Amino acid sequence: MVYFFYYLPVGINAKLRRLPISTWAYAGMCVLVFVLYRYFSARVPFEFDRLAYFPAEGTWVTAVTAAFFHTGYFHLIGNLIFLVLFGRYVEDRMGGALFSTIFVACAGLGNVAQGIFNTYVLHSPYMGIVGASGAVSGLLGAFMVRFLTNKLEIAYWVFMPLQAYTRGGKAQIPVIFALGLWFLMEFTRGLLQASGFGSQVAYVAHVSGFLWGAAIAVAAGQFTEGRVESLFRRAGDHVRKGEPYAAQGDYIEYLAYRPGDADAHAGLARAMVLTGNRSGARENYREACELLIDGKRRGECETIYQEAIRGTEDFALRVEYQLGLAFGLERDLKPRLAVHAYETFAAKYPNHAESAFALLRAAGIELNTFSDSEAADRLYERLLDNYPTDVWADFTREQRRRLSVERA
Repeated sequence: MVYFFYYLPVGINAKLRRLPISTWAYAGMCVLVFVLYRYFSARVPFEFDRLAYFPAEGTWVTAVTAAFFHTGYFHLIGNLIFLVLFGRYVEDRMGGALFSTIFVACAGLGNVAQGIFNTYVLHSPYMGIVGASGAVSGLLGAFMVRFLTNKLEIAYWVFMPLQAYTRGGKAQIPVIFALGLWFLMEFTRGLLQASGFGSQVAYVAHVSGFLWGAAIAVAAGQFTEGRVESLFRRAGDHVRKGEPYAAQGDYIEYLAYRPGDADAHAGLARAMVLTGNRSGARENYREACELLIDGKRRGECETIYQEAIRGTEDFALRVEYQLGLAFGLERDLKPRLAVHAYETFAAKYPNHAESAFALLRAAGIELNTFSDSEAADRLYERLLDNYPTDVWADFTREQRRRLSVERA
């Protein structure tokens, strides 16, 4: 049976949180060097061979600069695909400084390891080494440590010409399986290369770069970080499957590590609503809203607040947050929700100096936005009953008098 199987990684079940500047910068440097070498080498006063790493006379500097030098399209494109796909997630989770450390260190260490292999196994100390394979392999190793329990999405094509069969599509496979298989294949090919099967591919740079990248990531605490993130992802999966108790457990464990994660508090609140733990849901909705406000994510807070008042009874934020939210809802042209927030503030914190003003604002919205004079009058009456000597009391009495005249 003759068949062909091709696959290409195209994504991962994780979200990017920031622009991967370093990833694109390194990719851009590789492209720039390639274009200059390929099309402008006669015009550029520079010998590009000086970027390559030659084991017999190379230095640590050229072991690193070789990562930016590619001589062929397929070599460049292959490295760029893996650099951009995996590198941006590594940078996103680990930051630009650690990303750059892994890239540069694994470029140098991988190429030096390949140089030693070329010198003492292949007996070719003057064979030049170029390409970002060692650096990219290091990013793959770091990626596997950080995203060990995630799934990788691949695009594949199966072609069986003798059976007149072809099929393509996408599938998700565990990261540990995909990259573990890749590492095993590279290691096997390296052994074959050492046994005399000729190849110009730097398999030792791949293997050593991968191991160094994984080691650096583990030393930087990324294994623990990845495990913690997997708790959050697993909790979300439990919610989607209708398993609120399991989701609740994972969210609680996750929040023990990341108590300031507003999204996790909101997720835990939803799970607690489903399990009937209303008091716990109220507390976590409150924590989520206040963290979102502190994080300048007011729009998301307003959405969570609306969800919370539907799912729990007597829901309110702490005093300064509740009043600030009410003002924000009014500014954001969400009048019905603003009225609820103002009334909740006055009911929850009746002794606060701004409670009467909150009722006055709610009455104003009812009157001016909804043209509901009866609702406005009820709020005015409530204000006067509870705060007859407040600074806004005389104004409120005048407003009620005008309403009575208009209705007459």
